[in-house]
Amino acid sequence: MFPRGPKHILRFINRSLLNRGLISFLALCLLLFLFMEGFFILERSLRPAILSQAELKANMLAQDAVNLAIMEKVVQDVLYQDLLFVKQDDQGKIVMVQINTMEINRLMVETTMATQEALKALEKDSVKISLGEVLDSYLLAAHGPKINVKLIPAGRVNTRLLDSFEEAGINQVRHKIYLDVLTEVRVVIPFTSTEVEVHTTVPLADALYPGEVPDMVIDFHAGAFNPGK
Repeated sequence: MFPRGPKHILRFINRSLLNRGLISFLALCLLLFLFMEGFFILERSLRPAILSQAELKANMLAQDAVNLAIMEKVVQDVLYQDLLFVKQDDQGKIVMVQINTMEINRLMVETTMATQEALKALEKDSVKISLGEVLDSYLLAAHGPKINVKLIPAGRVNTRLLDSFEEAGINQVRHKIYLDVLTEVRVVIPFTSTEVEVHTTVPLADALYPGEVPDMVIDFHAGAFNPGK
C-alpha cells in the first residue's frame, strides 16, 4: 500500500535509497571478491610457467655474464705453456706432464672472483618478462603486462679445470683445457622465488702435438696425471 502524507513519502524514499545503496555496496563487494579470487586462481595457474620462463632467462643472462667476465678478465692473458709442459718419447707417446700448480691456483681464484663480480652486477638490474612470453604466444611475445625478475647470487662458486685430447688430423693430437664453473642464482618474482643452477664451460687454452690420442687423465687440482696403460 502506497504511504500517505509527506512524512511517510520521505521515509519511504529514504528507505528505498538505503536499500539500493546497501545492495550496490554488496554487489560491489561481491564483484571485488570475484575479481580477487579470479586473480589468485590465474596467478596460481600461471606461476609454474612464469617461474619456468624466469629460470630460463636467468640462466641465459647469468651464463652470458660469467662467460664475458671470464673471457675479459682471465682467458686473454693465458698461454698453454704457462699451465703445463708435455713431454713425448721417440714414438710420440706422452710420457710426462708437468703441471704449473701455482698458475692453476691463480686462475681458479681469478675465475671465482670474476664470476662473483659478474653475478653481483646482475643483481642491480631487474629482468622483465612479458605475459605473452609466459603464455608462449608468438603474436603476443612482446606484449602484455611486464613481470619483474630479480637475480641474486646464491651459494658458492665452484671452479675447476677440465681437459680433453682429440684427433686433429693425420697423426696429430689437440689438447684442450677448459674452465668449468658451477654456481647458483636466486630468481625472485612477485610472491615466490627459486634457485637456478648456472653451469658454463669456457675454453682456456689448447695445443697441437704429433702422435696418437693418449689414454691418460690429468688431475690439475692434484698436480698429477695418470698416463694409462
